[in-house]
Amino acid sequence: LITGLISCSAMQTDKEIYKGEKLNIAVVGKIPEINEKESTINFKKLSLKDIKKIDPKSYDAVIITKPYLSKAANKKYKDTYLNGQIPFFFVESKGSILPFVDNSLTYKQYADRVNDTQSYIVGVLGNPNGDNYNTWQYDYAIKNDKFDRTDVKDIYSRVFKTVEKVKKEKRS
Repeated sequence: LITGLISCSAMQTDKEIYKGEKLNIAVVGKIPEINEKESTINFKKLSLKDIKKIDPKSYDAVIITKPYLSKAANKKYKDTYLNGQIPFFFVESKGSILPFVDNSLTYKQYADRVNDTQSYIVGVLGNPNGDNYNTWQYDYAIKNDKFDRTDVKDIYSRVFKTVEKVKKEKRS
């Protein structure tokens, strides 16, 4: 089922602000509070059902927020996440990336088994030419040997840097 898995974990404590090219990002759920200006990051709210027919030329990525994760793990969306067009990011998924790429268990079952409490955002980008996919994991910052869950704006900045990198790689 899964032939390749590339993952990177980012744990940093420095304040980060994305200063790259303008990104258009679809959001299922509440628009996040971020460090960046609207001139750099353009959010557009979408319903979960709309992501199945999303135009990859109009968006650079999709963010799905916590209240929608259980429904987003429905097998009818799996091909959308893995089609290799644009990356999908899932906010506060206790099941990590598994519920969205493997539908053998429900979101709740994966969340109970994995219980990921250190990652704030996980992401996936499928490969349209095969079964493998790239994943990303963005962990909470660590302050005084504990996870700091109070400020997640820097995590979004790191996600935006990843989105820009993927966008540039698609062009080349």
